[in-house]
Amino acid sequence: MVASVIICTHNPIPKYINRTLLGLKEQTLDFNNWELLIIDNASKVSISKSVDVSWHPFGRHIREEKIGLTSARIRGIKEAKGDLLVFVDDDNCLKDNYLEIIVNKMETVPLIGALGAGKIFPEFEREPTFEELPFLRSLALRNEQRAYFSNDVNYNKAIPFGAGLAIRRFIACAYVNTCLDCPAATILGRTGKLLISGEDIDLVLHACREGYLTGVLPELEIIHFIPKTRLEHSYLIRIAAGHKASGYLLEKLWRFEVYPENRLIKWGRFWKKRLKSKGLARKILIAECKAEKAAQRQWQELTHKTKSRFG
Repeated sequence: MVASVIICTHNPIPKYINRTLLGLKEQTLDFNNWELLIIDNASKVSISKSVDVSWHPFGRHIREEKIGLTSARIRGIKEAKGDLLVFVDDDNCLKDNYLEIIVNKMETVPLIGALGAGKIFPEFEREPTFEELPFLRSLALRNEQRAYFSNDVNYNKAIPFGAGLAIRRFIACAYVNTCLDCPAATILGRTGKLLISGEDIDLVLHACREGYLTGVLPELEIIHFIPKTRLEHSYLIRIAAGHKASGYLLEKLWRFEVYPENRLIKWGRFWKKRLKSKGLARKILIAECKAEKAAQRQWQELTHKTKSRFG
């Protein structure tokens, strides 16, 4: 099985993407078994001038002018030649045996459609404060002690994050076709400063729809570099709001089984939490509430323009 490692990047931080590439250079999987694609998503200065891939015999720079992570990923999927696609973020460093484990597991267990890291550890530019600690989950960190596998779209433990995500190419192509047939799916992608982030889960859930398992392995480890700007309260508020909006939109797209709740009870619970919370916690709670309402309006507008993929 040949893998295609895809790095989608937009104005990357040089010191981080260089460490990402260093981690790839040190992979135990032979270069002949994988290619490297760097998708430059409309960076202000072409990164082909500053990011060297000549060390890899199958390394390529590809420019994608349409801004947005979904557009960059779709371009990578179309350009990839491997049977297995591995998405690596430009602020991540894979453990040296990451690709070897991924390829071996996907070869030996053909029922697995998507697989990812069970351990994503942070490397902070500055240490988070006590007030910030409860909200670090929004930064895609993970520390699973065991493997999880499932094909139930509602089982979150078995859903890998986008960082280090491996997915079979034909499943990724099915996702591309969905984005073409159902434009509503493309609103989940991150664009510029808009921190909607549901495209990772949307991509993975296509494995479940195709009848395959998704899973995470604790032996798959990643270091996630976190600059101090990611710990600014304004950023934590924005990303929490983005996750809330993404969750609502994914619920509608995939028709998750959600327990129906009386609106008055829900509103009362919100105000109870608001009165008890303070500082950053209160700001995030309010931002999440506003984000969910905005997502509801956005979905209503979309459903008037295009039918759901299940419609």
